[in-house]
Amino acid sequence: MKQFWLFIVSNIYRFIVKIIFWLTGRGAGKFATILPKSQTYLVKNYCGLYNFYVDTTYPIESSIWLCGIYDMVTTKFLRKVVRPNDVFLDVGANCGALTLVAASLITNGKIYAFEPGAAIRSRLQANIDANSQLKDRVKVVPLGLGLTKSELFYHEDQNYRGNGSLHISYGVPVEIISLDEWVSQENINQIDVIKIDVEGMEYEVLLGGKVTLERFHPLIYFETIELFYRETQHKIPDIYEFLVNLGYMIVRPTSPHLEVNFSGLYPANSVAVPASKLDRLQIKSASVNDNLKTHG
Repeated sequence: MKQFWLFIVSNIYRFIVKIIFWLTGRGAGKFATILPKSQTYLVKNYCGLYNFYVDTTYPIESSIWLCGIYDMVTTKFLRKVVRPNDVFLDVGANCGALTLVAASLITNGKIYAFEPGAAIRSRLQANIDANSQLKDRVKVVPLGLGLTKSELFYHEDQNYRGNGSLHISYGVPVEIISLDEWVSQENINQIDVIKIDVEGMEYEVLLGGKVTLERFHPLIYFETIELFYRETQHKIPDIYEFLVNLGYMIVRPTSPHLEVNFSGLYPANSVAVPASKLDRLQIKSASVNDNLKTHG
């Protein structure tokens, strides 16, 4: 009887959140954390195409069940820039919420979903396996990306289940490899778009992929929430400067994609766009030269 009433209450709550979402355009966000935990559902037609398993213990999955989408800004951005023949790297793929968004846009390319956390990776793999059409299009990579091949420890945030970070001395041991090493090892010959969400290790991921970035010039979408950089050696401006020195322009993820001020007020996610992909954001090429003069 308790489960029945939980189901009824949750579905009423879902109905209310969907109305708020369609009226305001805002995702489930904080609503997801209030939903009763440990309920399981199968969301059908995620991205209009896929089955997606949800356990309401995990806020990301709860967001998808509540309003059918996770992270409106990122989803809109991917829908704008990803092309059917692209090779897409989802670094910090979690349960696959954005992996499947990319898969809905890429018909002849490839998606590599990196997720070092074993528990959440099993949820990612289950969501891939639930959709037979993704078998050859999406490959789950059980590795973390960093500066070089090493071992770190994965720790899940118990206050926001499913989110995890890598540490030097506590958690579950996981294998780390640099992006450059992985590209060489797998003989990758194309990368078009990279999404990075690794709780403050973005600089290490990018530095470990310097050769790859210089070779392929992918468009890069990466998290820049200051909270995750409070105890890191490298700060957000270091990431920006590193990318600018490789010929990138740093802009906001929402139209009209204004340049980011390196001194502060950072967006939750930033975009590094090379000259070769300015057309995907409808940015004039002259802006890159101005950006390099300002920050180079």
